[in-house]
Amino acid sequence: MDQGKKVWAPDSAAGFILGEISDFGTDTLTVQPMNGSKAIEAPYDAVYPAEEDGNKPVEDNCALMYLNEATLLHNLERRFMQDEIYTYTANILLAINPYHTLSGLYEKDNVKSYQGKSLGVMPPHVYAIADKAYRDMRNLGLSQGIVVSGESGAGKTESTKHVLRYLTDSYGGGGAVEDLESRILAANPFLESFGNAKTTRNNNSSRFGKFVELHFNRNALVVGAYIEHYLLEKSRVITQSDKERNYHVFYRMCKGSPDTMRQALNLDPDVTKYEFLKHGVCGDIQFLDDVKDFAVMEKSMNDCGLDPKEKSNVFRVSAAVLHIGNLEFEEDASTSNAVVSASCQDTLSGLAKMLGLEKDDVTSALCFTEITIAGETSKKGKTVQLAQYGQRALAKAVYSKLFDWIVGRINECFVFPADKSENYIGVLDIAGFEYFQVNSFEQFCINY
Repeated sequence: MDQGKKVWAPDSAAGFILGEISDFGTDTLTVQPMNGSKAIEAPYDAVYPAEEDGNKPVEDNCALMYLNEATLLHNLERRFMQDEIYTYTANILLAINPYHTLSGLYEKDNVKSYQGKSLGVMPPHVYAIADKAYRDMRNLGLSQGIVVSGESGAGKTESTKHVLRYLTDSYGGGGAVEDLESRILAANPFLESFGNAKTTRNNNSSRFGKFVELHFNRNALVVGAYIEHYLLEKSRVITQSDKERNYHVFYRMCKGSPDTMRQALNLDPDVTKYEFLKHGVCGDIQFLDDVKDFAVMEKSMNDCGLDPKEKSNVFRVSAAVLHIGNLEFEEDASTSNAVVSASCQDTLSGLAKMLGLEKDDVTSALCFTEITIAGETSKKGKTVQLAQYGQRALAKAVYSKLFDWIVGRINECFVFPADKSENYIGVLDIAGFEYFQVNSFEQFCINY
């Protein structure tokens, strides 16, 4: 790099700032920013060469003369300012979440324009990636995978939806199940209600990872789908930061369900009355309408084929999780063991009924530990602290098992004969990596 050459120098606010080399040192360069601000002294390996014409964005970062972190970010910024949210780096698609609707980007006519087109023929788009995966699967006779990754709020789940919508709209019709394609897409509100939550980064953040397999027959038409999930953030059920919320379903049931349902499940619209909800955000959230979203969730459950009894059981178990959190324990004066407080006996009775258990059995499970020695079983009383640990573990376990059942039940909507599937396209919507001051175990696993 010569003196006077345009370069990108590190900047604490903007990431990188454009400037010209003004001096060379032993281990550092001095760069004079183009905006006339104070000169920057930086190590050689922290300064990157800049494009001669940095104001001309390109659709593929590989077309840059100097492909480095600074020029890549600058190109993405220039395109984003023109509402071009997609950019290639070879066959990798980089997408920047605009956080608003872009007119015409996902219209049906746009879907057709990408069918059968190689990468680079059309402007960068998630549809192009989906179509490349389809063509490779059909031409090579091999299953394909699309990895959708990024930090929380980057738009992974929305991108996954667009991939699935493109493939089912373009190459659907091979299955025996009527309206299979619409069922695959209609299941999302049901799944998101129980697996998504508001975080500090995103008001509708997926708190689990999923791998969606879209299966195709020998004619390369969609015949079915299968969803595999992993790493549900169970710790969120019992605690959240003051700027986050628990899973959507709890707020939707409390605020949006019919009065008869709230009465039957002993739910209160005031979410501050629940131990598992009151420590997070309890007020209104921008772009979230719990009343409207309850109706959307229930319609999704109907679209997935749940009968009234199945829906009732899902809501009943969900409400039970909230009531588990409202149980309080105190120390028995005579034994020093934990007992359920007298003020919570009605809650305990209602909880037992919702879970289909006897009240005494629930009390015994919460306040006693069974010990088996030489084939003989005895019970040992728990301390208040141990009872509280068991209470929280029970809430997480019940919710986790409910989520397992929901995913399994959704998969029944896409069932297909195994011998009809020739290949599949797998879409991995991997949970967002992020770092907080306090991180859950599940977040540690995701980041790892």
